[in-house]
Amino acid sequence: MNRFIPIIISILIFFFWEIIIFLPKNFLSIFVLIICVFFGLLFKLNKFKIKNKDFWMMSISPFFFTLFFTVFLLFLNRVFLQHALAVVAALFLWMQLKHFYNFFFQITLYRPLALESFSAYLNTAAFLYFSISVYGLINFLNLQVYYLALLLVAVSFILTYQFFWINKIDEQNNLFASILTSILTVEIFWSMSFFPISHFVVGLALTIVYYVITNMTLLHFLNKLDKRLVKIYILIGVSCLLTILLSAKWL
Repeated sequence: MNRFIPIIISILIFFFWEIIIFLPKNFLSIFVLIICVFFGLLFKLNKFKIKNKDFWMMSISPFFFTLFFTVFLLFLNRVFLQHALAVVAALFLWMQLKHFYNFFFQITLYRPLALESFSAYLNTAAFLYFSISVYGLINFLNLQVYYLALLLVAVSFILTYQFFWINKIDEQNNLFASILTSILTVEIFWSMSFFPISHFVVGLALTIVYYVITNMTLLHFLNKLDKRLVKIYILIGVSCLLTILLSAKWL
């Protein structure tokens, strides 16, 4: 039974996403239900053991990915795009949970570094969905930037800490880098919150900055960062930002 839990979680959450698409007024109840189903089934997979740091740390990526994609659905105004992205998100979620299950319960089927790779993708996607949603809340509900900035600090810290943790960065360096990344990210978030452009554009721009910072920091910890890579990351990051911001429709 346990080996079917990854596919069961993915199918159920996809089903809930479809309900949100057709019945957005039921968002809050479905949102809570998604959290309960996700953790309930993972808890069963872990044989109802709470004290298992590795298990819960590795569950951060798929959980945040699921959580923020659920909120992100509300800001998409094209039904076809909502359905298409929900299918893709469910597939990525299933793939991550499958690697997750193999690592803990069928190690012979586990592909080396699969969790590290997929966690990087899901963390970046989760941060993108979160960023777009946060800027969307500012634009549509006129929420205070200060409170959302505090939420951003918490989310960026957890995602960054998990990213470095799964790549086996030692605790002291991980903690320091996660705090520093969170501070830099929230400062950039605060500055970009005044840009009169779409929340999709500014959310993507913030994600690019976050991606460059975290990946350059990881390469530094792995002693793989050199001047050439620094130039490449900065060049690509700046080019993407300029392309996005200059081509965007300013409000």
